[in-house]
Amino acid sequence: MFEHSAIESLLVLISVIFLGMFLRKWKLLKEEDGIVFTKIIINVTIPALIFYALSQQEFEAKKLMLAFVMITSQVTCALLAWGVSILLKLSRPRRGALILGATFTSSAFLGYAVVKEVFHGSSEALADAAVVSELGVATLLFTMGIFIAMHFGTNSSNRQEKYREMMKFFYSPIFIALVSGILASFVNIPQQNILVGGFYKVLHLISSANTFLVALVIGVMLHFRDLRKVWVVVLLVIVIKLIIQPLLSHTQAMVYNFPELWNQIVVLEASMPTAAMTAVFAKRYGCDAELTSILVFATFISSCITMIMMIILLN
Repeated sequence: MFEHSAIESLLVLISVIFLGMFLRKWKLLKEEDGIVFTKIIINVTIPALIFYALSQQEFEAKKLMLAFVMITSQVTCALLAWGVSILLKLSRPRRGALILGATFTSSAFLGYAVVKEVFHGSSEALADAAVVSELGVATLLFTMGIFIAMHFGTNSSNRQEKYREMMKFFYSPIFIALVSGILASFVNIPQQNILVGGFYKVLHLISSANTFLVALVIGVMLHFRDLRKVWVVVLLVIVIKLIIQPLLSHTQAMVYNFPELWNQIVVLEASMPTAAMTAVFAKRYGCDAELTSILVFATFISSCITMIMMIILLN
């Protein structure tokens, strides 16, 4: 049943992505519009979704194991990608692009949309996904990810700038929604109250728009680029990011005897394509930004297949 629901949900998302591509082709939307929509997603719909989901489920300390599994999987993949980049004798900017592309998952941008569709908006599933995404992925992406981009990039940055960049995440709307949602989960919020009930209806309405906006933005901004010149790096990243990382997460879930829902969440989140923010970091700090963008694109296209493979594995 889960397999059928998951595949059906992925097909729905892919359909909306193609709609975005057609709207761009018909000039009803421009690629620049995707940047505006992305700001709305990052600053409005995802924070609303996180708070809505977390505040309705009592937070348990044992859920931190979800974040631990994701962190372990990503760090392992980063080390593997670093070793491969040395064997291939890649330049430092390309080495940084390979490590970024093979490590960090698009858990917030695409992960919530997939989880919301697959689990039919379940607050419990979304709350677990928020722990995985924000504590297990985002904190690592905005600290270790920035460090990798700076270390392998060509643009110099002083220590103070590195500190400022790494701290930005911790006062972003997403992190504020995460903390406030966890705190609210310990309070018995009276949703029968007309003001509180109305507030939650507004949150639900805003968060419901997240899936459509994410899929639409991907379609608007997606381009088919020439992959032939870097096909070896692309193939390696696809294997490490989309196959090894989900398998590592699944193996850990089995070792720690995770409940079925937790197992499904960590595998789905690990199966997401490379985070688009890696291309931003690569551009800012002098890694190979063009290669990183290609890896984001290639892993997204490939993830449509590998996610289904991982869903079948879960069953």
